[in-house]
Amino acid sequence: MSNTHTEIGGISFSHQNTTLAERDLLAFSHDEIQQSLPLFRERLVGEVSILSTCNRTEVYACSPKASALWEQVSELLAGVKGVKPTRLPAPRKLMGLDAARHLFRVASSLESLALGEDQILAQVKTAHEFLLGNPREKSPILDQLFQLAVRTGKDVRTNTTLCRGNVSISSVSVELAKKIFGNFKRYTILLVGAGETAVNAGVHFQTAGARDFIIVNRGAERGKQVAARFGGEYMPLHKLSDACVRADIVVFATGAQHALINLESMKNIMRARRSRQLLMIDISNPRNVDPRAGAPDGVFLYNIDHLESIVQENLQERVDQIPRAEHIVESYVTEWDAYLRKRRVSPTIASLSQHFQGVRAQELEYFRHKVSAEELALLEEFSKRMVKKLQHNPIVYLKQAADRNELSNEDLDLVLSLHGLREDDDET
Repeated sequence: MSNTHTEIGGISFSHQNTTLAERDLLAFSHDEIQQSLPLFRERLVGEVSILSTCNRTEVYACSPKASALWEQVSELLAGVKGVKPTRLPAPRKLMGLDAARHLFRVASSLESLALGEDQILAQVKTAHEFLLGNPREKSPILDQLFQLAVRTGKDVRTNTTLCRGNVSISSVSVELAKKIFGNFKRYTILLVGAGETAVNAGVHFQTAGARDFIIVNRGAERGKQVAARFGGEYMPLHKLSDACVRADIVVFATGAQHALINLESMKNIMRARRSRQLLMIDISNPRNVDPRAGAPDGVFLYNIDHLESIVQENLQERVDQIPRAEHIVESYVTEWDAYLRKRRVSPTIASLSQHFQGVRAQELEYFRHKVSAEELALLEEFSKRMVKKLQHNPIVYLKQAADRNELSNEDLDLVLSLHGLREDDDET
């Protein structure tokens, strides 16, 4: 038997280390995730998961090649996004427990632009579902990692107030609009998109007093459902410019991979509005509104990066919860570490036990036709007791050393070599 050493690694692109334009480039649609996972798995010869949200794209891997994760997948990533590898920004690289800790912090919203935002946990769950989507591709170790990440996020939400209140990107968008308009009773809200982010924005607008809604969505059925929820009107995507002419506040939250509004269409919209001011909040990733579309007079265009000042205000209200949340995260990092140590030592213990049992069976076979049935039964009982005592101390030592994190792969290799159990050991 050989003790193949696999590692956990991760690469992260987020608001902490990339620009909004770079995050636009790196954002993965669901189709791109499904397209990329088999390619990444084949290249790494291991387990791979991709997490893509409005503010981050991350890849996690369990593979002997995890320490060179970026070097292994950068060309593949560039190919999926249709750019040269030199256009890709440098990621934050994570290894071992640091990779697990980072994912647990992400699931707990400790790494979010809006600290305590409530959508990231659902996005981590989605990444987990993609991980398990192909039953032919087994991912037991990353499955366990993402299970613990989801549990961490739930625990933080249950046992701290970090995620209570309005702290999502959607709610921050509404706070921004409130600073400009005061209240929304006399204004029309246009939601472009009918997914979770757009619906959450609509809920926050409605709670803040908004009554008049227009929903623009590519899919008519879903768009009409969301419009009915808010007592509003549905308009198809090709009527987007007409909807913008009628609205006062527009929130873009779609999965479109290209700009829906450019400078020319914005000029036409403002002419039809007779330059009546228009607030546009683009919280899509990639952005749905060309940045140049904010140039005409009367247009106030904000994107995710512009929301940071409001996020900082929310941060002050939640900063006292950070130590409690981090303590919860560390408890799950400890649980993950224990899982890995147990997983690493279990095959060695199994091989050792199998070896002892094999020797016992071999010796019993030698005496099978040399003693009576009664004597063979006594030998069998004696050999069982002997083997149990002989393997007791080594197995207890291995388990306790693993629990104390004092067991290296070299130690396990030595145990296997001493008993001639490594595939690359010479036969004696």
